[in-house]
Amino acid sequence: MSSINLKCDVLIVGGGLVGSTLAYALAQAKISTVLLEAHDPDFLEQPSFDDRVTALANGSQRIFQGLGLWDALKEVVEPIKSIHISERGCFGTSKIIAEEEGVSALGYTIENRVLGDKVWSQLSEFNSLTCLAPAKLDCLSIVNDAVTAGVKTKSGRCKVQAKLVVAADGVRSKVREEMGISVQEYTYEQHAIIFNCQTEIMHHGQAFERFTSNGPLAFLPLRRDRMGVVWTLDPKQAEKVISLDNKQFALELKSVFGSRLGRINRIGSRATYPLKRVRSDVLTARRSVLLGNAALSLHPVAGQGFNLALRDIAAIAELLADTNHADSKADLGNDELLACYQASRLADQRRVSQFTHGLVRLFGYNSGLLAMTRGLGLMTFDLLPGAKATLARQTMGLNGRLSRLSRGLPLSS
Repeated sequence: MSSINLKCDVLIVGGGLVGSTLAYALAQAKISTVLLEAHDPDFLEQPSFDDRVTALANGSQRIFQGLGLWDALKEVVEPIKSIHISERGCFGTSKIIAEEEGVSALGYTIENRVLGDKVWSQLSEFNSLTCLAPAKLDCLSIVNDAVTAGVKTKSGRCKVQAKLVVAADGVRSKVREEMGISVQEYTYEQHAIIFNCQTEIMHHGQAFERFTSNGPLAFLPLRRDRMGVVWTLDPKQAEKVISLDNKQFALELKSVFGSRLGRINRIGSRATYPLKRVRSDVLTARRSVLLGNAALSLHPVAGQGFNLALRDIAAIAELLADTNHADSKADLGNDELLACYQASRLADQRRVSQFTHGLVRLFGYNSGLLAMTRGLGLMTFDLLPGAKATLARQTMGLNGRLSRLSRGLPLSS
C-alpha cells in the first residue's frame, strides 16, 4: 500500500458538476487545488453525470463565458426561446418570451452527462490542479491553520493538507458531517420521473412548466428535436406509472400534459428520484465552504438548483482569486474571507429556496377557491407590466449583486 502526501491551497471533495466547475475556475486563477472524486470520470459514472437535463439560466451562460468554457458548450446546448406556464384543470396561462425580455435565450438545456464530459475534458491542462479519481474521503480534521484529509485511492492511502476544504459532495455530504454542520430537511412526498422523448410537433425552443394536483411537470427542449421531461408524482403514483410499458406511459403522460406537442414518441430510459429540500444551517464553517447540494438541495421546479450553485462558485472563486492575486502567500481559508462569502451569498440562497418551496406549496393545494385564485393570478401575471420581467430575471439568475463571472467577465484581467 503506497502512501503519498499532497499540499494545496484548496481541497475540493466531489467532482460532479459543481466540484469540477469550481476546480476549473480555481485552476484558471493558478490556485493550487486538489479535486477528490469517488467515481472514475473516464466512464462518467459520477451520479450528477446521469441522463438528467440541466437548464442553464442566462446568468449561468455568462459564468461559463467568463470561464472560457462557453465555446465548448454552445455547440451542444439548446436555447430556450420561451416558457409556457399553466395549471392543469384551470384557466389562465402565462408565457415568458426571450425576445420580449431583450435576450437571445431565456436559458439553455444540456444533458448532465454531456456537461460533465465537457468540463472534465478541460481539467488535465492545468499544472496547478491535481485530480484524485477514483478516490474516497476517509476522514477530515483541522489542526492549527490547516485542514488534513485522509484519502483512500485504488493504489493505497494518502493525506491531503489544504488551507480550505470545499464540500461539493452532494446532499449526504461527508465533509459536512465531518465538520459537524447540521441540516434542516423537508420531505415533499413526491418523486420525480426523469426521461427524454421525442414528440410529434417540434418544440422550436419552447419549454413548458405545467402544475398539476400531484406536482409540476416540465418539458424542456433538447437538441435533435427531443424533450427532457421531469414528471413529479406522489410515490405510489410514480411507482405505478414508471412500471407501465412505453405506449401506456406515453398515453398517461399525454393525458396530463395535453396536446401542445402532439403524440409523445420514442420515450428513453426512465429513472425516479425522491424529492426533498435539504438546507444546511450555515454555508461556511472553520476552513470549510459548502456548495451545491451539500449547502442546499432544492425541488426541481423552475430548475434553480445548479444555477444557484454556479453563482456560489462564481462568488467563492472571485474571492479566492482576488485574495491570491493580492498576496500569493495569503491564507485562503481565513475567517474573514469565509465570512465575506457567506454574507454575499446568504440572501440569494434564501430567496431561491423560498421561491421554489413556495411554488411547490402554492400549487400543491387543491381547494376550488385557491385553484380559481391561481388561475386568475396566472392571467393577471401575464398582463401586469413588469411582473414577467421580474420572474424572468429571477429564473435567468440576474438578480442581486453579480460577480465578475456572472457578468461574463474573466476572474482576472
